Amino acid sequence: MYRCKYFKAIELVSPSVYKIHGDAAIKYISTDILIFLDTLREDLKVPILVNRPKVGITQRGLRTTLDEIVKNSVKRNRLYLSAHILGRAVDFEVPGKDMKEISSLIVNNPERYNTITRMENPNITLKKGYIHVDNIATGKKGIYIFNP
Repeated sequence: MYRCKYFKAIELVSPSVYKIHGDAAIKYISTDILIFLDTLREDLKVPILVNRPKVGITQRGLRTTLDEIVKNSVKRNRLYLSAHILGRAVDFEVPGKDMKEISSLIVNNPERYNTITRMENPNITLKKGYIHVDNIATGKKGIYIFNP
C-alpha cells in the first residue's frame, strides 16, 4: 500500500468518513491520486490544500451520500457520477501560487503526472479558486480537459 508523504486522511475525505474511520480513511483514496498529490507537492515545494475543515471546506476529496454536494444532486433527481465518490478525484488550491500556471504545468507534463487522466476545464474551476483532477479512464493520451 502506498504511504502518502504529505497528506493526512482528514485533508482528503469528508468529515462523515473521517468520523467513522479516522486516519485509516486514507485507504479510500486512490493510490494514483495520492501519488499525484505527493509528486505535485514535491515539484511546487509548497503546501497544497484540499479539505480545510477548520474553514468549512470539506468536500474536495472523497464524497459520500451523507455529504451536501451529493445529497443536493440527488434531491434534484440528478445522477451523481463524480469520481469524488470513488476516491479518484481531488480539488485543490495552492495559496500564493498562480493557479493558471499550475494547471498548465500539470497538463503540459502528462509523463510526470501520469497517475491522473483528466482535469476539469481550468477556465471554469479557476474562477472558483481550485483545480480538479481525477483518474477516470478516457481512452486518450495525455491529460484530457473536460467540461462539467
